[in-house]
Order: sequence, then structure tokens, then C-alpha cells
Amino acid sequence: MMPATVDANAETAAITAFVQRHQRGLWRWLLALGCDAQHAEEHCQDALLAALHDGVWRGPEAEAARWLRTASKHLFWMRLRRERRRPPVRDLDAVEAAWLAARGDEDGGERALAALRLCLEQSDARDREALALRYERGASRAAMAARFGVGGAGVKMLLRRARQRLRDCIDGKLHAEGAR
Repeated sequence: MMPATVDANAETAAITAFVQRHQRGLWRWLLALGCDAQHAEEHCQDALLAALHDGVWRGPEAEAARWLRTASKHLFWMRLRRERRRPPVRDLDAVEAAWLAARGDEDGGERALAALRLCLEQSDARDREALALRYERGASRAAMAARFGVGGAGVKMLLRRARQRLRDCIDGKLHAEGAR
């Protein structure tokens, strides 16, 4: 009787490890596709349960990550179709290419997030403030225009340039890290 208990415990531990390895990255993947946090959590759980049910967790990690990404993307799309909505991100292929380039399947997006934090710290004060106002505090363009003393088009250009500098910095850090 002892071997069956040991096998069951080992399988439970392997399943737990699988979920822990993939859950955060899968959630981040869904957010990158434009899914809101609450639905990302639901789709992530549904995809993980399907992976456990189908035995995906027993296969190679790279295949499991790809399977989970595809399954969660389809769950997200099905919800959008039911709600008769379009995906908030226009170029899903570009999101996937960026995810793969950042090796998101390997670490759940941790390297890209670390690069983002470092690049934000290195950004000039105006860029940091503009990005924080827009994305942390949800400030309107009008409020930002008043704060920076520019028009609505000026705010749009300020954010576009700040995002581009941030994107270039992140890409550079991820590329340099990949070259090591």
C-alpha cells in the first residue's frame, strides 16, 4: 500500500509545481492580450484545469507553456465573442511575438517586468510623471494637459514618445540579457 500513497503524493506535488510555474505568467499573458484582471484570473484557472485534465502537465515545459497560452487566448476570445466585443489589442500576433522575444514562457514575464522597472527608474522625470498619471492614476488627457501646460495633442505626443523610449529601453535590456 505504501507505493500508491507515495505515487499519489508525488503526483500531487508535481501538479502543484506545474500550476505554480505557469499561473503568474499565464495571467500576465492574458493581461498583455488586453484581458481585465478578473477575467484573466478566470481564464487562467480554466486553462490550467484543462491542462491538468488533458495531461499537458506531464509533457515538456515548452509545449505546456505554448498549450496554456493558446488555450487561455481562445477562452478570452470566446468570452469576447459572447459579449460581442472586439479584442482591445489590435495586433495579437505582435503581442505574441513580443512575449516570445522576452522569453515570457520561460519565466512568466519576470525578466521583462524587471527590465520595465529598471527602465522606469532610468526614465526622465517628465516621462515618469506622465506615465504614472496616465497608467497608475488614470488621469484624463485634459487633466494631464493642464498639469503639463500643453494641449490634448501635446499629451498624446508626450505619452507616445515616453512609451517609445520605454519600449526601446526594455528591448535593449532584454536583448543585452539574451546576448549573455
